[in-house]
Amino acid sequence: MMADYLRNGRILGLTIALLIVAGLSALATLPRTEDPRVMNRVALVVTPFPGATSERVEALVSEPIENEMRRLPEVRNTWSVSRPGVSVVTIELKDSVVAVDEVWSRARDHLDDIVPELPEGIVAPDFEDDRGYAYTVQIALTWNGPGAMDLGILGRYGKELQTRLRGVPGTDLVEIYGDPEEEILVEVDPERLTSLGLSVEAVAAAVGAADAKVSAGQLDNAHTRFQIEVAGEIDSEERVRSIPLRVDRLGETVHVRDVAEVRRALKEPVSDIALIEGERGVVVAVRMLPDLRIDRWRERVASELEAFRATAASNIGVSLIFDQSVYTSDRLGGLAFNVLLGFLIILAVLFVTLGVRAAIIVALALPLTALFTLACMKYWGLPIHQMSVTGLVVALGIMVDNAIVMVDTIKQRREAGKRPLRAVVEAIAHLWLPLLGSTLTTILAFAPIVLMPGPAGEFVGGIALSVMFSLIGSYLISHTIIAGLGARFLRPGEKDRSLLANGIRVDGLSRRFRALLELALARPRTTLLVTALLPLLGFWGATRMTEQFFPPSDRDMFQIELRTAPQASIEATAALTQQLAARLAEEPDLVSQHWFVGRNAPSFYYNMLQRNDGATNYAQGMIKVADFRAANRLIPSLQREFDDHFPKAQILVRKLEQGPPFNAPVEIRIYGPNLQRLAA
Repeated sequence: MMADYLRNGRILGLTIALLIVAGLSALATLPRTEDPRVMNRVALVVTPFPGATSERVEALVSEPIENEMRRLPEVRNTWSVSRPGVSVVTIELKDSVVAVDEVWSRARDHLDDIVPELPEGIVAPDFEDDRGYAYTVQIALTWNGPGAMDLGILGRYGKELQTRLRGVPGTDLVEIYGDPEEEILVEVDPERLTSLGLSVEAVAAAVGAADAKVSAGQLDNAHTRFQIEVAGEIDSEERVRSIPLRVDRLGETVHVRDVAEVRRALKEPVSDIALIEGERGVVVAVRMLPDLRIDRWRERVASELEAFRATAASNIGVSLIFDQSVYTSDRLGGLAFNVLLGFLIILAVLFVTLGVRAAIIVALALPLTALFTLACMKYWGLPIHQMSVTGLVVALGIMVDNAIVMVDTIKQRREAGKRPLRAVVEAIAHLWLPLLGSTLTTILAFAPIVLMPGPAGEFVGGIALSVMFSLIGSYLISHTIIAGLGARFLRPGEKDRSLLANGIRVDGLSRRFRALLELALARPRTTLLVTALLPLLGFWGATRMTEQFFPPSDRDMFQIELRTAPQASIEATAALTQQLAARLAEEPDLVSQHWFVGRNAPSFYYNMLQRNDGATNYAQGMIKVADFRAANRLIPSLQREFDDHFPKAQILVRKLEQGPPFNAPVEIRIYGPNLQRLAA
């Protein structure tokens, strides 16, 4: 069978064409994202409890929810942060859990069971299990027109943009940050109210009873019971103004408009603030589904954004403050450059050592193996992201090892005068088992990375899979396509010393190398001792190196977290944030800075934690500089400066780290008298 394959050039050409088509098709259709999609095993339960102290929130809300969630056998750990007016319970699953959606569904059922036991006055708990992924693009809406800023108008435009982007095919989630909540404000005239014999409580009760969401009662008779509800909901100022309060003795109706001024206003205090380059704004964060190409989805978003700009008012600024596709394109560009550079280096080395013909045949194994790897990634469902790209770069040198051995063996037999088919058959028969053994041992060396459980394995597993596919492709291609090309293009009986046939031969270097080999074979014990010395030196050197499981990112961005006193208002936190922003604006390498007060910034990196809902003393900054070198230079200097100049606040200037998310390198939990739990 192998002889027929090698003898038939059409089959050989068809195999090459099929491999090229499969690889290019996979390259065009594989999902492209910046980071691997790590299974989200962390969820939050956010429960507002307006007016309650942190102690009441802890005792009445956080602890009951934690205890209920611990009933799930898949839960590894739960902890909570209880703040005045809000409870945030974090649930973490065991690393062995794979069917996370099923577990989260049961967790929601448990939450529904515990809600009736929670105190009156809470807002329905919000169970969020989709915060573990970064947003793909973030769009800022700012006020560019004359006059005072109208946040209400910005918020309405933000909601319109949110609706538009939800309709873009491939969109997973759209959220708004810094959106002011609007309300209908009823300001009562106390003198007018007293003259009519009414009270504020009576007005509030009338307005509440007029809401269509509230049942107006029921009507029972001997046969049927009817539920009675008010027609129409409170959706405008005029609807509130027309609510009747009472009918006097003359039959005249007193309405809300007679005793109060009704107007639309922004709810105060605000729950969160977005500062775009120091100015208030609204941010719309959009996330793409994980099985799409980010470049194509980004084009659809850009088209929708242009349509929105065309309809928005001239005083509404629309700007893209974060675009993940830029970083994805850079990684893919880096992959293409590394593949091309590797191809040229390998080709140059082989020209020197094997000769032109053999070098070209071996070098063809590199793009063919890369195409084979892409086809395997498509079949396996492994997207193109930074880990799979890293695996391809790591495997560049491995891709040609089998081809070098195969071509050199065929070349030796051809130089001995054997016919092409006989030379190839003998080479394959001689090499298939040794090369299979070396390939399998290398694959097994990478297997523990693929089998690593939990988020760490899911994050780095793409590296090992890419290398494994490359090794398999290298073995198969060297025994088929490369062997067939060697049989056809390696000349018989070429024993001349030309560069075309044998490359560069340095007689002096060859003699010294031969003498070294003879010496090593003559003294095997000494040779083993010397060769073992290098690995031992490596183990010794490893003890002198710093330990870090994942290296820091080379992103041109970093984050700043600000925490003030727990009792600080959101306005006070925003004022301190403005001071930090003013200091950062002095840096020449600064490109942009955007701050989010009262909650976390929308995730712009895959492992950022989102656990500060309702924290009026918290702010997070998304900082972009000229390049990653500027970021690495600024981070330690800014940390020292902020520690010295803002002693009353905790400010952390943090790199964007690789790997699964974590709070801090060292975490300490303190259980105080009021049962509040703190993480440092």
